[in-house]
Amino acid sequence: MSKRILIGTHEIAKNVINLAAGFRELGYETDSLVYNANRFYGDSQYTLRTVGFLEDTTYHTKADGTVGIKTSRKFAEFVKKYDIFIFIAGSSLLPRLVDLPVLRQMGKTIISRHCGTEVRDAHLARIFWEDYGRRYPFYERDLNAPKADIRCENDLLPLGRYHPGLASKLHNARTSELYADLVTCGPPSHTLALRPYVQTGPPIDLRDFRFRIPRRRVPVIVHAPSSMEYKQTDSILRMLDELLEEGVRFHLDLLHEVPNEVVRQKLTDADIVIDELSCGSGVLAYEGAAAGCAVLSGHDGVSSPLPRNRPVLNIDEGNFKDRVRKVVENIDYRTHLAVKGREYVNSGIGSPASIAACLLNALERAESGDSDLYPTLFTERCFMPESESIPEYLRQRTLKIVGKHGVHPSTDIARLVREGFIPDLTQEEMDAIPRWNVSKLKQEGPWILTGPGAVYGSSEPVVQPEEFGRTSPAAVS
Repeated sequence: MSKRILIGTHEIAKNVINLAAGFRELGYETDSLVYNANRFYGDSQYTLRTVGFLEDTTYHTKADGTVGIKTSRKFAEFVKKYDIFIFIAGSSLLPRLVDLPVLRQMGKTIISRHCGTEVRDAHLARIFWEDYGRRYPFYERDLNAPKADIRCENDLLPLGRYHPGLASKLHNARTSELYADLVTCGPPSHTLALRPYVQTGPPIDLRDFRFRIPRRRVPVIVHAPSSMEYKQTDSILRMLDELLEEGVRFHLDLLHEVPNEVVRQKLTDADIVIDELSCGSGVLAYEGAAAGCAVLSGHDGVSSPLPRNRPVLNIDEGNFKDRVRKVVENIDYRTHLAVKGREYVNSGIGSPASIAACLLNALERAESGDSDLYPTLFTERCFMPESESIPEYLRQRTLKIVGKHGVHPSTDIARLVREGFIPDLTQEEMDAIPRWNVSKLKQEGPWILTGPGAVYGSSEPVVQPEEFGRTSPAAVS
């Protein structure tokens, strides 16, 4: 009998819609549940928009500082229908993941698919990004956010899952790591990671896009930041202005706070997508490739390794102007990148069914202790800011996670105790924490340690041949 799946409850980058389509394509009965519509995806249709148990649920603090739940039979009846729950961006059926322990007790399979801000600690992210030669864009609103006094799990309930406090982000990360069967994310965002996890990239449905390569002499560049701060739009616009002053000819279409439906239409008419200067590449890069654009983004192939060999020309503040100039002026090279990008997505990499199959395979791999990424940034560089502290229940969850999933052999457990991230331990208790067998792991770059199964993507790099000259004449105006 096929397992039944629920995906929700927060939409970001069409993860819910596209993953649901992918699992249905594989033959699974799948429902999608989103409580509040994403402003960028207002045309999306979900199986469910409401449930009958939210108003009936009350919360109380237990002796260990965690949240106890009292709910109606409606919750149990709803949960009973599903075998696998896939939760997006730190969401779940109830606020702040407090239902994950209950779902686990009920024997349900849980996949936590983190997307970025909800688990990305700014101080650790800065270390990670600078080690890859990139500037970390601190959010102004986060720097100015009032501190929250978090003494127990119940104190988090009034706060949104994107609250910038360390305890809030640690709660998102540790709760999913402790109770989920599988955690997915990308290294530039999952800076608080303890347990091994997987990375798949975003799902993209090619049926949403019309493929066209315009080959204009004066190309149209699209930049469509969901967050201008995170994508580093200020630097992108500054350097594009400098290129215009230097005589490089292009038209810029800056799209901000517009529906995804409009973005998709604009991409079909564009020649080039500039996604971001930040570490990695977002869903816009895949959308651009699907629509026939040459795609430029902050993807070096190492800091965010999976899927492998994405069809993205890597840009940073040092090479930005040279690479944009070449893609603008050399039409053959630009066309080559666009063709390679469409071939990449046509191969099925990133398709909803491919991502769904990858997640199911990752669940099987996780049972035997195999994963894609083995994180060391938190254990090696974490520190407790002077103005913050974390409640005891988070220290206990951290201890349970390392006790179950292990740590790198070089991890200094005593330092984690001194910093206040795990409770006091005897030397014997510290020695009992398991260590990873790193003999089959590969160090690909700073903080990037991969397992032998970290292969999702293309085995063939996108060719960027030197034989393409600076300019080429074959174009339309």
